[in-house]
Amino acid sequence: MRIRHVLLVFGFLTLAVPELPAQQLPASDGMVAVAAQEWPYRLGPRQVRVFIHYPGGTLKNVGPRTGLMLSLHNWGGFAFDGTADPRTLANRLNVVAIGVDYLQSGPVDAIKGAEPYDFGWLQGLDALRALRFVHAGLKERKIGFADGRIFATGGSGGGNVALMVNKLAPRTFACIIDLCGMAKLNDDIAFNLPGGSDLDARYSRDPYSRNFLSTDDQEIRDPGRPQHLATMKKLGSTCKIVVVHGVEDTTCPIADARTMVDNMKSAGLDVAAHYITRDRLDGKVFRSAGHALGQRTEIVLQVAGKYLMPDSPNAVTRRGPTDFERREDIRLATRHGQYVVSYAEGHPVGRFEPTAPSYKEHLDLGYYLKADGSKEPVRTPTDWDVRRRHLCAAIQQVMGPLPPPAWRVPLDVQVIGESKVGTLVRRQIRYRTDPFGSVSAWLFLPPGNKKRPAVLCLHQTTSIGKDEPAGLGGHPSLHYALHLAQRGFITLAPDYPSFSTYRWNFADRKHGYQSGSMKAIWDNMRAVDLLQTLPEVDGKQLGVIGHSLGGHNALFTSAFEARLKVIVSSCGFPSFLKDDMPSWTGPRYMPRIASVYKNDARRMPFDCTEIVASLAPRAFLACAATKDDDFDVAGVRDVMASARPIYELHKAGDRLQAYYPDAPHSFPEDARKRAYAFLEKQLHLE
Repeated sequence: MRIRHVLLVFGFLTLAVPELPAQQLPASDGMVAVAAQEWPYRLGPRQVRVFIHYPGGTLKNVGPRTGLMLSLHNWGGFAFDGTADPRTLANRLNVVAIGVDYLQSGPVDAIKGAEPYDFGWLQGLDALRALRFVHAGLKERKIGFADGRIFATGGSGGGNVALMVNKLAPRTFACIIDLCGMAKLNDDIAFNLPGGSDLDARYSRDPYSRNFLSTDDQEIRDPGRPQHLATMKKLGSTCKIVVVHGVEDTTCPIADARTMVDNMKSAGLDVAAHYITRDRLDGKVFRSAGHALGQRTEIVLQVAGKYLMPDSPNAVTRRGPTDFERREDIRLATRHGQYVVSYAEGHPVGRFEPTAPSYKEHLDLGYYLKADGSKEPVRTPTDWDVRRRHLCAAIQQVMGPLPPPAWRVPLDVQVIGESKVGTLVRRQIRYRTDPFGSVSAWLFLPPGNKKRPAVLCLHQTTSIGKDEPAGLGGHPSLHYALHLAQRGFITLAPDYPSFSTYRWNFADRKHGYQSGSMKAIWDNMRAVDLLQTLPEVDGKQLGVIGHSLGGHNALFTSAFEARLKVIVSSCGFPSFLKDDMPSWTGPRYMPRIASVYKNDARRMPFDCTEIVASLAPRAFLACAATKDDDFDVAGVRDVMASARPIYELHKAGDRLQAYYPDAPHSFPEDARKRAYAFLEKQLHLE
């Protein structure tokens, strides 16, 4: 369950794309820089170099019959390495030949870099931005050209990017030519498995690795994925796809290329395959049945010249506007959502959107929705796992996407100060949680050298933030980080964004977070990372406790963070159906509840019922005061009753517990005793 859970939530987070100063098309062959979409592995403004070659070397030679053609370099190359020569293409085909130093061009980033190789997603968007720059530049200058003659080619990695640009802009190209390109990001290449290709894309199967590859990330990087080919056909793609592949190619496996071509044919796309065997070798154009193939410029002209030459009787021309001009979204479904390529601004911007079926009955957890919308009873934990995945997607629809693993920057823990509280060490620390800043926290260490369980202690709504659970102010009943450390736990009490010294601008969307709730979830997940780095901590025995804000913060975090084995929430939640929805919509929480769901609990795509049930079979204790005027205890009872059958399904009914103290919105002594004993038992505190 744990791995499937994390596969869902790690998606591609799209950030704002800064624009570079406007540049003009060069008057003669030359290079320009074009703004590109931000790369999550290295945040900040990014640009790509675009190499432009005109027929005869000058812009003035562009005329009504001149087309545009991307010629894309190989994995580890620059400019036109490993692909067709731009001058030959420009002059013999009457095209503006365009090369692109797309993401990770050159051997340092492509082959030796710590980050995984992009494998066509952002690289394809980069190439499309370069193409759109030239396309828009000619239009703006009112230079007539053959808008229907837009082509692309590339060798090896460039062949993969050529396939991807057609997939991401399916109504733009008239013809593409793939020369021994990677036909898919298979497991062998993604994870460097032995016995196959020598390519290593440096991805990881570990969901907590910066280089983690989710199933959705892998699917979008498959140019031959049947669902995506069907989408291209439905959108009206008429591109002539020419695939040239050596049958002895072991670098980019021929089997993947054959499968891709077969899938394209099944989808009704116009594809022609040339599988190069040794009897096809002529020593001049074709010199190898392996990955190298031969003289790639001449190969393009030989196998596809009849489609590319403007005077050929077989010349292909695209009809209708390009995707740049349509200004529409391209949506490509994956297992847990969809990748969206938006052309609203003319140039493409890509993002991932998790999707889930729409559940209307959040108190009834006895079914899940199938792809056709029909209900299927939940009879086994595996059945429930389907609905739990839908829940995680629904949470992200409200809170915004969980950041990708690439945002797991080094923690860079700094000790600000240290003091003794009795026999305890109380240490003030700061650590980085994402590329944008750091969090302050109090860490309590009991005496002794043995490994101990640890508890993440989340504060309520209070201006002093982390200081209250640390015992440095606020109400003594809420000093639970100190109390639990005195009982023998290692405890960590961090600030929630915007409390105490934690400055956070919720309105600034440049950081990519769409809610304070999601920012807090990510910060708490990094707190778990930190606890697991401490030699004093038993990394398999971790829990979380919180009151009020901290109570639902603990709940929301645990829906995404499977390493938290025990969860205690005091006065932290009700069912939304019995609560004041506007109170959840402030900038610190979930603004989309108001802007999208109109403060109507019936419109919400999830409720706390599903979140509590999603924790099964982990231990969960709700302490809900009967006189709470903030969270209606009746709503808590509804949640616990709905979640119980799911816990029973997991044979973990004894791990779901509730205690209802006769008190107002507070964490009274009897509730604290119950909570502390629950943590001690479930985390095996000795």
